[in-house]
Amino acid sequence: MARLEVEEVVALESDEGFLPWYVSWSGVFVGALSALALLLVFGLTGLAVGAHRIGQHFASWHEFRLITLAFSVFGSFLSFVLGGWAAARVTGTRRAETAMLHGAIAWLVTVPALLIFGALGAGGFLGTWYGGLAAAPSWAAQATPMAESATAALAARNAALGALTALLLGLVGSVVGGWMGSGESMSLNYSKRPHRQQDARAWGETR
Repeated sequence: MARLEVEEVVALESDEGFLPWYVSWSGVFVGALSALALLLVFGLTGLAVGAHRIGQHFASWHEFRLITLAFSVFGSFLSFVLGGWAAARVTGTRRAETAMLHGAIAWLVTVPALLIFGALGAGGFLGTWYGGLAAAPSWAAQATPMAESATAALAARNAALGALTALLLGLVGSVVGGWMGSGESMSLNYSKRPHRQQDARAWGETR
């Protein structure tokens, strides 16, 4: 006599309000190291050709030369484009959103490293703008004459503005690099469609 066994299967609906993003830390750290390496290459090249000077402060933007501006902008942007691209490729994702997320996280990982380099006095090797991430320790003696205090304040303000610009350029570059690494079309009109479609087009892309 055959015996019939019936198993009860209970289907649980997923909580759509909690959808965690997958994060590949291997891709994030490879992207962060790639960005720091290329940033160092740009910084040392700028020092070699005279675009950067270690310890130089600008009391006025008129003292900021065009070649220094070019190395600062392209160095900050392209270094993190490489970092975002490397993070996306190592992660292996083909979705632009996930790839851009990994690029942004790689940028976040580099920020504490840049602060450490600046505190150790090595920020100048990465470029003039990153020298603004370093400040004199609070316990160091400040023997600045009153006549130079206004000039020093302007130099500190310009250094902070340069460091902020470099960080924001790096963030934009990491997101763009992650988008490039995903392989998806780099268009703001790009979107995806679900599996069920009315026409005979394959699942995935529409413009």
